Amino acid sequence: MKGQRLLMRLAAGVLLSTLSACGALTNITMPGSEPEVVSPSVRESCYGAGDLPDFTGEDCLLDEWVAFALQAQRGNSGWRESTLLQLEGNRHDRRLARAIVLSWGDESDWELASDLYKADLPTAPSRLQPLLRQWLNGLEERRGLIAERDKNDGARRKLSAENAQLTKKLEALTAIEESINSRRQSTP
Repeated sequence: MKGQRLLMRLAAGVLLSTLSACGALTNITMPGSEPEVVSPSVRESCYGAGDLPDFTGEDCLLDEWVAFALQAQRGNSGWRESTLLQLEGNRHDRRLARAIVLSWGDESDWELASDLYKADLPTAPSRLQPLLRQWLNGLEERRGLIAERDKNDGARRKLSAENAQLTKKLEALTAIEESINSRRQSTP
């Protein structure tokens, strides 16, 4: 019983220190302390309702693109289709946003997403480029894993077919051996 209490206190301490280190406890006020009056910050004004990201607004640039990428990751195919329609055109910011949407869609769209990233990443603001490069690297890693999976599946199918052929040959050889053995037993 004492061991469980100690373990619970230790776990609570680790959780509180982790949350504190992450900044998650900064908005919590202790009883008896006055809550801070906070004016709307840049961070709060950055989140538009369903806005498409662009290269304008230096203060909101990263927040805007991260929020959009999260929408793309969590969105369903209907959301992706309607968003892709809104992102038509040749503007670099639209093409990069299209790359983000495509990179979270079907595997068949990943090559196009990669090409869009590679073509338009240099045109992005320098503050945004490392984030976009990280997303491109993640996409390339997923593409590599899928290619490896497909290669392994092909090898597995080939080995399975070879195994089936060898099984048939073994069965034929076993039948021949049984036939020879039965002839030997039947001859005096």
